[in-house]
Amino acid sequence: MDRNSIYELQKIDCNCNNCHYFDRDLIKTKQLNNNEKIIANKIHYGYCKKLNKEVAEIANICLINTQNCFIHRNDFR
Repeated sequence: MDRNSIYELQKIDCNCNNCHYFDRDLIKTKQLNNNEKIIANKIHYGYCKKLNKEVAEIANICLINTQNCFIHRNDFR
């Protein structure tokens, strides 16, 4: 799969992990995942700057409730 295909799939699944508004909390994520490295298929914690609330998500999972607020992080580079 090439970079463009990955980008398009990420825009479809609208996961907070790839969202411009997602501000990661690496300390909380590491603490609650037993100090493991930050990896896919584990819960990632952070803050949604658009909705002004704490969020938790699992990377590479399609999120239905974020379909209207998601903006891909690479769209701001």
